[in-house]
Amino acid sequence: MKILLLNPPARQKSHESIVVPPLGLAYLASSAKKEGFHVSILDAFALGMDWNELESAVEKLSPDILGIGGMSPVIDTTFRAVKLLRGKVKTIIMGGPHITAFGAGIFEQCPEIDIGVYGEGERTFVELLKSISERKTFNHVDGVITREFTGKPREMIKDIDSIPYPSRDGLPNDRYRYLFGWKGKMTTMFTSRGCPYHCVFCDKSVFGTGWRSRSPENIISEIEEVVNLYGTRNIIFYDDLFTLQKERVLKLCALIEERKLKIQWKCEGRADRIDREMLRTMKKAGCQVIAFGVESGNQKGLDYLKKSMDLGKVKDAFSMAKKEGIETIAYFILGIPNETFDEEKKTVEFALEIDPTYAQFSALSPYYGTWLYDEALKNGWYREIDAQNPADKDLKRPVVVSELWDEDKLKEIVRFAYRRFYFRTGYVLRRLRYFASPSKFIELFMSGLSFLRWYFIGRRN
Repeated sequence: MKILLLNPPARQKSHESIVVPPLGLAYLASSAKKEGFHVSILDAFALGMDWNELESAVEKLSPDILGIGGMSPVIDTTFRAVKLLRGKVKTIIMGGPHITAFGAGIFEQCPEIDIGVYGEGERTFVELLKSISERKTFNHVDGVITREFTGKPREMIKDIDSIPYPSRDGLPNDRYRYLFGWKGKMTTMFTSRGCPYHCVFCDKSVFGTGWRSRSPENIISEIEEVVNLYGTRNIIFYDDLFTLQKERVLKLCALIEERKLKIQWKCEGRADRIDREMLRTMKKAGCQVIAFGVESGNQKGLDYLKKSMDLGKVKDAFSMAKKEGIETIAYFILGIPNETFDEEKKTVEFALEIDPTYAQFSALSPYYGTWLYDEALKNGWYREIDAQNPADKDLKRPVVVSELWDEDKLKEIVRFAYRRFYFRTGYVLRRLRYFASPSKFIELFMSGLSFLRWYFIGRRN
């Protein structure tokens, strides 16, 4: 029984500034391989395949089972792949956040899917494969959805050290890159799962509301594997909140130094869960970039989002990171329903004040199943998306329009924010130092082209 796990192609061929390994599929592959199954991964996105090339590749591989993940922002590519390949495989299994949010409704959205896996997938997937290979029914398997039944929710894996490291063999590891222009191979890694905070826009359907950590010893072994086996020295830690537990971070950093692992890495932090000692230790262990979800420069906006954050702490966090020589990313949400246009201009001014290395300004787009999604539906703010229509997934089109925010206003504030932040003379001059490195110049140049195409073409749409 041959199993193929697929990361679908992009909607259309283009240069992508960020191409990362399909870590969820790699975890499924390693768990299934451990039980003796023949599993391969096709990362069509990283390989730059078009849809005809995908069809030919799958035909050649001739799998019995196709496994595919589904995230709501790109669910149209998942459905397109499933429809394209329906006649080439016996069984199609879909997992991921989208099916976890919609449950059996997924079969109406995409009738070509045979079986769904919801929640944390590793153990469910393995049990499902065993049932299929033994020709047994699988209505006893927790976490499975079919047209006829929905299995009970699977308990979260308490000891995540017990999960095999993601299977990176067979992946196009030289194709992965991030927007920093780091030289050499790059990969991603989870050191924990979940988040204990309750921001109303955040999706916790797969990893739950608790926080589960791997041990520093388990993490360091995986780091050694990616360095020694794959020659990878650039790591993006994908945890929702890497800095939650200070002692864990300090221990991991000590192990990185002790093992003399010359790596550079990025992580996600929270402004009130860092201090100078932690940042200094992280920098010594190779941390180059830390990202913070700032969301708003107005306390009323943070309160609406239930961010539980004080703006003074945010200022302190960026100041400390800068003093320790760590670059920063600030994520902002625009179009918050209780903020006016002028108040959100203050958010942009706040971005200038904290002065991150990079800033991302996104129109509010809540995940399915979150409090904010339900609130938007209740108030008639949500613009339903046709998941089968790629044109309707255009990121320039806001999905939440409220009393204070129509579509044109949202586009205007997003463009204002990017123009105000990135088109400053001082900012441009500071970034010019990257031009000394050819790889950084090329990556930043291509990223800039993508942004300018969005900025200027988007203004006319």
